[in-house]
Amino acid sequence: MSKKTELEADLKRIGLQLAGAHLTRQARTATFKTFARTMNQLKYGIQRADQIGGRHLIAFVAERKALGASNRTIANELSHIRAVLRQIGKEGLANNPNYSNKALGIERGSRTGTKQPLADPTIRTFQDKMDRHGRSGIGAILGMQRELGLREAEAIRAGQAETLARWERELKDKGFVRVVEGTKGGRPRDVHPANVDRALAAIRSAQAVLQATGQRYLVVRADGSPAAGLKQAMNIYRNVCHREGIQSHGARYAFARERLEAYKAQGLSEREALAATSLDLGHGDGRGRYIASVYAR
Repeated sequence: MSKKTELEADLKRIGLQLAGAHLTRQARTATFKTFARTMNQLKYGIQRADQIGGRHLIAFVAERKALGASNRTIANELSHIRAVLRQIGKEGLANNPNYSNKALGIERGSRTGTKQPLADPTIRTFQDKMDRHGRSGIGAILGMQRELGLREAEAIRAGQAETLARWERELKDKGFVRVVEGTKGGRPRDVHPANVDRALAAIRSAQAVLQATGQRYLVVRADGSPAAGLKQAMNIYRNVCHREGIQSHGARYAFARERLEAYKAQGLSEREALAATSLDLGHGDGRGRYIASVYAR
């Protein structure tokens, strides 16, 4: 086993002892690989996590900056390494102000929203193009993101007959849907669309694709065969959207802004409307300021 592989394996072993949602664990694993590769390329002969010192953190940050990684990305990566250091009893290094983000020159990244909401005509144009290319399911997923404020993974996981049928019943009976699969941290939530009729239409459009094609899933490869799993389905979806100049998260922004205004029209205060919108998006009711700065800006 090479020194790079030994260090990566040790970091992963310790990472398994740390708490965190599935996506957090995935991000940590990617960081461990990047850190081990960087240490190897810089000729640091460390093989275990307990050999990591301040000079390694400094060198890692400098190399990541040189490669063009953003401050927020580097800060996230360092948080993963510090979690390992704390786990193995090296709190002194993890908490040392000489190796803080500020000391390492990683300015605090702004969380102010930079994405723009996707306009409904843009979404319809994208869907029409997907129809012409025989990939209507991808257009249907973007439509559900717009009407229900779903993350990519949530919309893709929902693109099956059983979930779509349940959502149709819930919208007709209760006016909201329960999102269970693909949620961040595995936390189910209820989504109250601003326009129930449009949300129903988006779900029925997805159902129609499955019925017409006989597919089990909405995301398929270019040859019509089903994606091998969630990871491949997400890659296919992202690649198609990217080629068409679509940021799918912008559909979630559009949902958030419409939902916020609808809550205020119902008589909720600005603070209450932000909290309610945050719940619909799966951020919790204490993230109103985040919703205001990111989604409602």
